[in-house]
Amino acid sequence: MDLKDKNWKKIGLICVAVLVCGLVFSYGIFPAILRFMIKQNVLLKPGTQIRDMFEKIPFPLDFKLHLFNVTNPDEVMRGGKPHVNDIGPLYFEEWKEKYDTVDNVEEDTLTFTLRNTWIFRPDLSALTGEEIITVPHPLIMGVLLTVQRDREAMMPLVKKGVNILFDPLESAFLKVRIMDLLFDGIYVDCSSHDFSAKALCSGMDSEGAVSPYNETHYKFSFFGMRNHTEAGRWVVYRGVKNIRDLGRVVSYNEETEMDIWDGDECNQYIGTDSTIFPPFLTTADRLWAWSPEICRSLGAHYVHKSKYAGLPMSYFELDFGDLKNEPHNHCFCRDPPDDCPPKGTMDLSPCLGGPIIGSKPHFYGADPKLVEDVAGLAPNKEAHDVYIHFELFTGSPVSAAKRLQFSMELGPIRDHELFDKLPEVILPMFWAEEGASLNKTWTNQLKYQLFLGLKFNAVVKWLTILIGTAGAIGSAFMYFRKDAKTTDVAPVEASTPDTSPSSGKQQVVNVALGKNLPPVIDGLDKPPKLTAVEPRPERY
Repeated sequence: MDLKDKNWKKIGLICVAVLVCGLVFSYGIFPAILRFMIKQNVLLKPGTQIRDMFEKIPFPLDFKLHLFNVTNPDEVMRGGKPHVNDIGPLYFEEWKEKYDTVDNVEEDTLTFTLRNTWIFRPDLSALTGEEIITVPHPLIMGVLLTVQRDREAMMPLVKKGVNILFDPLESAFLKVRIMDLLFDGIYVDCSSHDFSAKALCSGMDSEGAVSPYNETHYKFSFFGMRNHTEAGRWVVYRGVKNIRDLGRVVSYNEETEMDIWDGDECNQYIGTDSTIFPPFLTTADRLWAWSPEICRSLGAHYVHKSKYAGLPMSYFELDFGDLKNEPHNHCFCRDPPDDCPPKGTMDLSPCLGGPIIGSKPHFYGADPKLVEDVAGLAPNKEAHDVYIHFELFTGSPVSAAKRLQFSMELGPIRDHELFDKLPEVILPMFWAEEGASLNKTWTNQLKYQLFLGLKFNAVVKWLTILIGTAGAIGSAFMYFRKDAKTTDVAPVEASTPDTSPSSGKQQVVNVALGKNLPPVIDGLDKPPKLTAVEPRPERY
């Protein structure tokens, strides 16, 4: 069939319909279906896949510990500049389990008890755990510095108790086996009947610094008291009524807010427990998480696009900020704005009960003076920053590293002959890295459940746009071209006989036949010749 005979108007209308239907499907129907499917899969309702993973992560998190070994303790005791070596890591498997779960359908909440378990992996560690290191004595210096700063009137009693419990008292530093410091525990003899010693032991016990071992002894360690034990009773939203609330902390140990800091804003639970986030976030949102270890919430901010396992992601980073220049965070300061922790650090003493400063490892991103005051530090973005590769639409963290350094706010103890020359310095003790990167099994689920669907939708969208737009324009062109075209017909001209006299005796009449008249008989295609006859004389 000739193209000019086609119904271009009908074809154009079909192309426009294809374009409209494609756009409606790609921008309306498909996103709604995908959002519905994602929402059903991420809710913390019983029976969903995410609920099972939330209650017990089916793989361990990577937990690595680095310790700072002080190489010149005697020089520091005389006021010298500390020198440290970063040793490690010690590698642990960290298993997170939530048990004794209770659903409240009316409030749309889930209540559970959290338990963290660390398992040492010497085959993956750079150290055996048997090494002896030198660190600031966490109990002696922690107690003396805290009391001197906050309860100076009690110093004589505390000094006496310290001399009894840690006899002989020879240094502000402790030489200790690594595993004793981290998990196995350091023994504290509280068998003395002296009032100052008993008061000091009772105070450390009430602050949670030590745990009872028997009737006369306590034990101290950084992580031993929290290993495979209850880590609080949590209440979080399930996200059924409001998907934006998914995982958000409602209360902790039956308290709907903290009573740690000086302002209500700082005592709020903001965000989740860091193992789950709501879907459908944007780059303008922050990834907020609350941590009981530091008694505060921290929010990671979007930096740039990234890729993980070939999949498009969003890269978020965490910045501890500069509290002195952030009025809304002044409740985290002791006496704002002058007495705030240095840029890039957090004062954790209200939370941990000791002169502890939190920061990124090696003071990365913090006040440069902190690095200058301690020899042996080398801040590095790749090794020391806090980051997360995040998929915004599903709310899925696929690779993350949460790194936090704990340092002691060291300083001289007034009127103490042994400790009165200590320098004022923030001295690093150890830093921990908690992280995970999803393997191919889990990234494939994300790929097949989300990204293949998005690719299919993109193909449908662009095909319908191209086909619909090109077809509509082409059909309109052909339709109007056909309408404007006219038919070309050759005219037929009639001939008249030539009656003018010719020279000579004969007169010939020439009849020109039309070119378009077909001949009927051979020879008729040429005009006949007529001969004039002489007139006869008339008779009268």
